[in-house]
Amino acid sequence: MKIKGSHIAILLVIIIIVIIMLISKSENNNQPSTLSAGDSLKGYGTVLEQMGLISPQQALQDYKQLAIYPPNSRPLSKENIDLLMPNRRYEQPLPIEKDSDIYYLFTADKYRVIGDEPITFVLMVLQGTKPDSDRVPVTITKSIIKKGNNIKTAKYVSELSLIKNNVGDYTADVNCAQVFTSDKKSGTYWAQVEFKAADEVIDAAIPFEYFPENTIPAKFTGNFRDYIKNGSFYIDVELDVLRKGYYIIDANLFDNELEPVAYTIEKRELQAGRQWLPLLFFGKVLLDKKAKPPFVLRDLRGYRFIEATTPDPEFMDREMMKPYDGEYKTKVSSLQGLSDKEWDDEQKRKRIEFLEKESMGDIGVQ
Repeated sequence: MKIKGSHIAILLVIIIIVIIMLISKSENNNQPSTLSAGDSLKGYGTVLEQMGLISPQQALQDYKQLAIYPPNSRPLSKENIDLLMPNRRYEQPLPIEKDSDIYYLFTADKYRVIGDEPITFVLMVLQGTKPDSDRVPVTITKSIIKKGNNIKTAKYVSELSLIKNNVGDYTADVNCAQVFTSDKKSGTYWAQVEFKAADEVIDAAIPFEYFPENTIPAKFTGNFRDYIKNGSFYIDVELDVLRKGYYIIDANLFDNELEPVAYTIEKRELQAGRQWLPLLFFGKVLLDKKAKPPFVLRDLRGYRFIEATTPDPEFMDREMMKPYDGEYKTKVSSLQGLSDKEWDDEQKRKRIEFLEKESMGDIGVQ
C-alpha cells in the first residue's frame, strides 16, 4: 500500500504525536524513555482506531478471515440485501418540514430499467413513517419525467400520470420503451413531483436509468448445466453474446429450502456468439454453510463494461443485460466431491506477506 501527498503528512503527524505521548508518559513515570517497534505500532494502531481507521493488525486478521474464500465466490446471507435485491432503491420517508409528523416517500420499484421492462413510481404521504400509517390528502401540482445527468439541467421528456389508488397512495406505471421511443442510447432520467400537503409545498425527484432494447449486449438463453469439479460446484450458463467485450456476470445460490448460500461474480472477455460461461461456487463456502442440495440459482444478471474514451457527463459505463426471468434447479443432489480446503493463490500469499510486514511496524509510507 503506497500512501502519497496529504496522507503522508497526516500519518507522519500521527506517528510523531504517538512517539511524543509515549515518551512523555515514560518520563512522567520516571522510567527510561525506550521505545520498541511494538510499542510504536500499538500507539499507531490506537490512534488510527480512534480516527475510525483500521490498525495493521486488524487489517491482517480481517483479510485472513475473509480470504479463506476466493473473491468471486463467497457466502450469502439474508443480511446481504444489496445482493438479494440487486436493483432495489433506497429512498426513505422524509418529513415535509422540520419536526413535522407528516412524512412523504417518493420512490419506484427499481433503479435500472432494461428494454421493455416497466417501472412503477409511487408517492406516499403518511401520518408517521410506518407503511400502515394513515394517508394524508395531497394536491399534486406537477408530475413529470426529465432526462439528464443533473436534475437542474435535465430536460422535460414527458408527463408522469400519478393516479390515486385504493389505499391513498399515488402510483404510475411507465413503459419506457413506449414512452421514450426515439431514445436509442441509455441515459439517466428523473421522475419529479410537486405536491401540497398540510399547507407545505414539496418538490421531490428521484433518478433512474433506462437502457433501450438495442443497447442490450447479450442475453441468457435459459440453458444450464451443473457439476462438481476440483472440489467446487459449478453452474454453466449459456449466453448469446451480441457484442464482444468485457462482461461481469453475477448470480445467487440457494439451498433446497431456499436459504441463501453463496454468490458468484464472473468477470471475463467474451466473444460474440453462443457460449457457455462457468459460474464458480467454492466448495468450502457450501460446506461451511451446511447447504442442502439440490441448489437453486436465482438473480442471474450481468452487464458489458465500457471504458470512457472522451469526457462526457452523460456517459454510461455499462450496457445492461436483462436479468434472467426465472430460476434453475440443479441436477447435483449430493455434496460428495466438494472440498473443505481454503482458497489459496499467489496474490493472496503476497497480500498476507505485505500485511504481516505492516503489522510488524513497516506501515508502508513512501
